[in-house]
Amino acid sequence: MILLAAPVVLPLYFWEYATTAGQTVIGTPIALFAIFLMCLPVWMRRVHACGRPWQVLGLQGGGHWWRGWGMAFVAGIVGVALLYGLQLLLGWAIWVPPDSAVGCYVFEGLLVGFGVGLAEELIFRGWLLYELEQDFTPTIALWGNAIVFAIAHYLRPLSAILATWPQFVGLVLLGAALVWARRIPWRRDRRRSPITTLGPAAGLHGGLVFAYYQVDVNDLVLSTERVPEWMTGIGGNPLAGLLGVGFLMVISGITYAASHRHQRV
Repeated sequence: MILLAAPVVLPLYFWEYATTAGQTVIGTPIALFAIFLMCLPVWMRRVHACGRPWQVLGLQGGGHWWRGWGMAFVAGIVGVALLYGLQLLLGWAIWVPPDSAVGCYVFEGLLVGFGVGLAEELIFRGWLLYELEQDFTPTIALWGNAIVFAIAHYLRPLSAILATWPQFVGLVLLGAALVWARRIPWRRDRRRSPITTLGPAAGLHGGLVFAYYQVDVNDLVLSTERVPEWMTGIGGNPLAGLLGVGFLMVISGITYAASHRHQRV
């Protein structure tokens, strides 16, 4: 896939980087994902002999998929609202009313939340998790997936890594929560085996992204600096704070319980 993508992606990346001074590089990851989508079913059929690759990767269930996505999307929004609501209640932050462009930000956030949630979940909890589960136990596959997910979102200079190390812990917890969301069964087959979809994982991921996008872009919540940054989030990132990590532990516990109703990890 790298050989196929290089002739298209590299020129696009250098062009985008040059024209935007490195500020906005959107076309390159979209092109990479498009090539990934084209190659994925071929890989699944030839390497794993999957007759229905998209169903194996979690794109099945029809209405059940969308129901799981919608419920998890709302749950993600509620989780972020509770996180910042607690900060407001404790006086650690103040609320700033949104401006007149809030409608545009809501629409943009929905697109970003849906797109990022579905794309990343198809890669990490669809394809990568399936690959790991072919060679490892479900538990090892889960934590391996979560760690790779965290590393992929944490590629930065060593000084930044050391300054924001709690974010890595938060990303691992988020990755684990999304694997458990991926394993939530919506029904069982004739052999009583649970059948799962990518809907809950994509919805939860999308809801978290959407809600945080609104807070971040609209500057809805500002820190009062009454507590250290490591409590609320280093650099304003809740994943890099003790409170955010605590909320992710709660979310992980909920998805763990939901996924273990009919199966064990």
